[in-house]
Amino acid sequence: MKAILGTILNGYHSLLHLLSNSKGVNILMYHRINDDFPPSDLIISIKKFWEQMKYFKKYCDVVGIEELCHMFENKGMRCRRRPQVVITIDDGYRDNYLNAYPILREFNLPATIFLATGFIGTDKRMLRYEHMPVPDMLSWEEVKIMKENNITFGPHTTSHPHLCELNYTEQRVEIESSMHTLYQQLSQEIAKSVFCYPYGEYNEDTLKIMKELRIKIALTTNYGINCPHENPIELKRISADGRDGRTDFMRKLAPDIVMDSSGENRS
Repeated sequence: MKAILGTILNGYHSLLHLLSNSKGVNILMYHRINDDFPPSDLIISIKKFWEQMKYFKKYCDVVGIEELCHMFENKGMRCRRRPQVVITIDDGYRDNYLNAYPILREFNLPATIFLATGFIGTDKRMLRYEHMPVPDMLSWEEVKIMKENNITFGPHTTSHPHLCELNYTEQRVEIESSMHTLYQQLSQEIAKSVFCYPYGEYNEDTLKIMKELRIKIALTTNYGINCPHENPIELKRISADGRDGRTDFMRKLAPDIVMDSSGENRS
């Protein structure tokens, strides 16, 4: 069994090594890290999250959001020996602090949590989690503790609306107020430079606001690896679906590479 597992892991390592020949950056998207729910596209188990972070630590260059901004602002993306990965977590659930943060700290990995600021430090809950006991969202105290330990925070609007259902003025208020609140609470300059679209939704008004506010990078839920030519305010991400097995997850990172049963990679 150990020999088989070793062969499989070597196959995954080879797969990621092939990825490193490109200049692309994989931005991983998480939401909840929690064992109290069945795995889904928004929920991953604590064990699986730990396994993925361990793997990234060993085989990838995990890039912080500031470095990602620098790459696109200065056209500094280049080939590296190892694949580049960015870890992002959306919304601001309390399990990010209870379950994800200790693991990120264990492996000393940078990550960015995008906060729907109107929920932070309150008893409000996201609509799909109205049955959850409160508080289900992070407190500002928990956010500030993580801030001191390699975790950065970005704006994700105030009330997590469907931006495409709002007019230009309503969108701007949602976006700008979340940036202001975040900067006021944390004094992190990055709050003025990055943004994450709720539900991955945006339109021409949203993109206009991004440019007016001089946002350097903004994240969608569109699937894919980010190459140097990407529009920096429409960056792609890869969802860490809690139902994915290890093979499924790694294939998301290398969709053009097929691994046969022996663990060897074929392009």
